[in-house]
Amino acid sequence: MRKNLFVLTIFLSLLVPMSLQAEEVRVTAAVNKRAVTVGEEVRLSIRVTGQSMNLQAPRLPKLDGIDTYYTGRASHITFINGVSTSNVEFSYTLIPQRPGNYHLNAIEVSVGPKVFQTEPIAIDVTGSQAPSAVPAAAVNSQQPMPSSMPQNVPQEPPVVSSGGDNNIFVQAWVDRRSVYQNEQLLLTYSLFTRYDTRYEGFEKEAETSGFWIEEFPMEREIERETVQVNGRRFVKADVKKLALFPTSPGSYTIQPGSLKVSIREEPQGASAFDEFFSDSFFTGGSFFARRQNRLLNPPPIQLTVKPLPDEGKPEGFQGAVGSFRLTASLDKDKVKQSEPVTLKLVIEGEGNIETINRPKLPTLTGFKTYDADTNAKLFKTGNVIGGTKSFEIVFIPKEEGSAFIPPLEFSYFDPRKAAYVTLRTPNFPITVEHSDQSFQMPEELTGKEMFQKNVKLEAKDIRYIQERVSESSALFDRIYRGFAWGDLFLLVVFAALWLKDRQERLFSKDEGLRRRKMARAVASANMRKLKKRSSSSKPEDVGLFFEELERAMTQYIADKWNLSAYGVTRQSLEEVLANHFGPEDPHLKDVLELYSLCDESRFGKGSIPQASKKVGMRIFQETVNRIERMKR
Repeated sequence: MRKNLFVLTIFLSLLVPMSLQAEEVRVTAAVNKRAVTVGEEVRLSIRVTGQSMNLQAPRLPKLDGIDTYYTGRASHITFINGVSTSNVEFSYTLIPQRPGNYHLNAIEVSVGPKVFQTEPIAIDVTGSQAPSAVPAAAVNSQQPMPSSMPQNVPQEPPVVSSGGDNNIFVQAWVDRRSVYQNEQLLLTYSLFTRYDTRYEGFEKEAETSGFWIEEFPMEREIERETVQVNGRRFVKADVKKLALFPTSPGSYTIQPGSLKVSIREEPQGASAFDEFFSDSFFTGGSFFARRQNRLLNPPPIQLTVKPLPDEGKPEGFQGAVGSFRLTASLDKDKVKQSEPVTLKLVIEGEGNIETINRPKLPTLTGFKTYDADTNAKLFKTGNVIGGTKSFEIVFIPKEEGSAFIPPLEFSYFDPRKAAYVTLRTPNFPITVEHSDQSFQMPEELTGKEMFQKNVKLEAKDIRYIQERVSESSALFDRIYRGFAWGDLFLLVVFAALWLKDRQERLFSKDEGLRRRKMARAVASANMRKLKKRSSSSKPEDVGLFFEELERAMTQYIADKWNLSAYGVTRQSLEEVLANHFGPEDPHLKDVLELYSLCDESRFGKGSIPQASKKVGMRIFQETVNRIERMKR
């Protein structure tokens, strides 16, 4: 008994460092070349190594002079000595438009509540080669996808804002005001101008909490047209398009951000209108004219996200929304016992292809199964996001004879039909021949030689220790007690790893659950940032402190009740807290006074006393503590 326990303890001790290493998350970035000419494509890869996870593609920092396009992701799962490791790789294409030495700043990647940063990357661009077109991988699929979604979306009538300059404005509009959860929503920015205008990008990006975002690459030459608005002629151009996928139902308010332009101050007369704008709109024309920078702020957008219906929802449904096709193939139908056979599934179509999960496997008694590889390619065609996602599953038959791999089901919700659709793979029969070879992990899933080497070393160490034990029972007892404590430690570690894996699987299926569970950790991180900022007494820092405090408070409350952090109103916050604390609770009044103080700080120009910062942080901390206690 002691001998068996001793051997098992040593074996587990050797596996623990590998398990812990597999759990560690690492984020790296690399480019295929650092010296290029103008218009030459650079491929950027961001790799996240660690436990299997569902991640949003990182957004690259703005880099003037280089166009960037997101082209998809690939996920790879490997097994080494029984340890599962996931590698998720995001791909981008960079196209420099002018010579220079460029520095791509650290890229932030959010993994759960933590934010990781890559190392900065330098790119040297020379020459004056003609710029290349948008990479095909970022725009079109090599195979046609179903296109049931309308390509030309009707635009809402533009409204010239009252007050300010009515010769230039921007309209941010969505193709629909009501969508289902995880259904694509198209957000378009249309610029209307009567000036000689140069589009300079975005000063402040849109606030789209609660949405999975994919950006459409725009053409180098922005298309423009002449339109009539309130009886006046404007030049109109669509300068940016975003595909938004809402992660949970509810009412949302999208803050579109701020668009930056430079204009020639004199508006154009009707007689020269067409001739002038045919050359100068969004170009370098009139460069030496007197120009003025402008920030254009489109109004917020209200929309409703409907929950997916419970009626008719298949048992294996995992949240996919759109229109898809499913194909499957088996690499061989005749194998020997313990030899691998690989099933490849390909899901193709319109929708948020990145978040699609592998179809669930039925219970199989005659096979061992392993996830071998996952690969997603993202395509953007017209106004539609789609692509392909492939899964490879390895089956190891344990018994000889005739067997079959049963059909797998993939279910999705089609918003145009307002109904669920279930696709099935064929029933794959296979013939399993007898083999005397014992079961081994397939070479593509494990470092087989490394594993065998580790086993030999373990046997050598065990024989050496046994000889020592025979010489001194007292020494053996001390070692045995030490390993007994080690066993307990191993059990605790493995239990923690199992719980963490289970939590990640639950979170990948329910974004609302992730937000509720991680709300306190996010609030604690925001509290630490606020403590650092609270030490400054500069007037501008006081305003920033209360702005961040208000944002942190709102984000925490929104996460706990699964609301949009930017769509929630002050009135709805008050209603939620009143229902939770009670309308007469003194702390509710403290929270409302804190929000009033945050509003006052925007106009007080630093006149808020320093002591108010501590009061605000105390109210924030007490709010978190009370909600956490009452939510248990």
